[in-house]
Amino acid sequence: MSASRAEPTLGCVTAPGPENVLIVGGGVAALEAMLALRARAGEAPHITLLAPDREFVLRASAVLEPFARGTTRRVPLTEITAHHGVHLVSDALAEVRPDEHVVVTRSGTEHAYGTLLIALGTVPEDPFPGAITFAGFGQREAIEEVLAEAVAGKIQSIAFVIPPGTSWPLPLYELAMLTEAHLREHGAPPVRLVVVTPEERPLAIFGEAASEDLEARLEDCAIELHTLTRPRDHADGVLHLAGGSSLHADRAIAFPRLHGPRIAGLPHDDDGYIRVDDHQRVVGVPDVYAAGDCTAFPLKQGGIASQQADAAAASIALALGASSEAAPFEPVLRGLLLTGDEPSYFRAYPGTERPPSTVAINAPSLRQEHAPNVAAHRPLWWPPSKVAGHYLGAFLAHEHEPGGEPGHLEDREVPDQPEGAAAREERRAALDLALLMAEGEAGVGDYRAALRALDAAEALAGALPEEYVQKRELWDNELHGRPGSRYAGG
Repeated sequence: MSASRAEPTLGCVTAPGPENVLIVGGGVAALEAMLALRARAGEAPHITLLAPDREFVLRASAVLEPFARGTTRRVPLTEITAHHGVHLVSDALAEVRPDEHVVVTRSGTEHAYGTLLIALGTVPEDPFPGAITFAGFGQREAIEEVLAEAVAGKIQSIAFVIPPGTSWPLPLYELAMLTEAHLREHGAPPVRLVVVTPEERPLAIFGEAASEDLEARLEDCAIELHTLTRPRDHADGVLHLAGGSSLHADRAIAFPRLHGPRIAGLPHDDDGYIRVDDHQRVVGVPDVYAAGDCTAFPLKQGGIASQQADAAAASIALALGASSEAAPFEPVLRGLLLTGDEPSYFRAYPGTERPPSTVAINAPSLRQEHAPNVAAHRPLWWPPSKVAGHYLGAFLAHEHEPGGEPGHLEDREVPDQPEGAAAREERRAALDLALLMAEGEAGVGDYRAALRALDAAEALAGALPEEYVQKRELWDNELHGRPGSRYAGG
């Protein structure tokens, strides 16, 4: 749908009717919920998005930044909200008053709601003393400094540490393998790379196929793996471990520990997370829903947040009389592992023996013919992006397309045979062709077609070559007539 442009405002008080839906947050869960609710309930609900920032930041791609293999994508929220007739308020949540159906922002403004959806993130803290904490967006400098030291021969060992309580370890494995590729490509002297994890096997949450795939990749990269191992602290080139043992590591890189946002006025557990039921309704609080990392669901990942948002939107649409059914949240775990070479794609159904009935979107055969936990070197879903959201992933993949609805996430068939050398060579040739087409289209000024070709190249490789990351930004700015960068870094 199209609508007049909704500019960010302050001091706006929304109406309290049940059709007035207030979504709090500006990340994956918030935007997925917004798009899903529009798709399910049409124009009837008056939707307000209360977001602390003016841009959506695709944090899942931040791991590429220190290696100049990508930039953290940023999209002005007005570009999304205006197209879908959503009112945008730039402010942050301070308190919820459920009995009054009111939220209070940090600026002191009160906003009444009929239905409230909380879609906020987590609160990070340093994982252990002496660690270099990498939380993604905006923190590339610390990793760049370590890489520079390694290339210059100033350090001989780096440990990548997954602290206990980390629910989404995949990006740290990416960080380790991208580091190995970077050092190799830059002619660095030998550097010992070590991964330390409390997991029994790497990426055990995805099942045996994913663990085997990742173990083979780590071995090929000569990256040591220490499982069932927990850090205590890092000091003077030594990573001290629980139980009294230690590892030599000149630098120790880790992700932060996470806590819930502890929203005033809403019940939460001891870690600050919101407890919800299978339809994402906040337990004990009428007309309030929650989705994403702020909930007590243990996995904190964009695809999971999107599925929670979809379940919440379906339940809200049902309550508004705009839909006749609302499927509960049944998690499907999708992971795209970037390695510096060909990517890996993983899919798993945590807590189920077979794929659940409501989650294999547009691919019913997947529910009947294939084992639930799979790994492949070809995309297992489409668009094959880091944001595996039913609506948001497709929206971002078609952001530069003029008008129309972009489609939805689709799960794909599991390859019957492991990919051989001929298939890999064929994919490399297709990648070269896509990049050549992009250059050709840009050369004649058809930047939209050039960006489509880069999308195809990224789907083949998982990430674009360094020079094409910069060209994508340039061509996108040319297409939209923007004088400045839309992305962080660069």
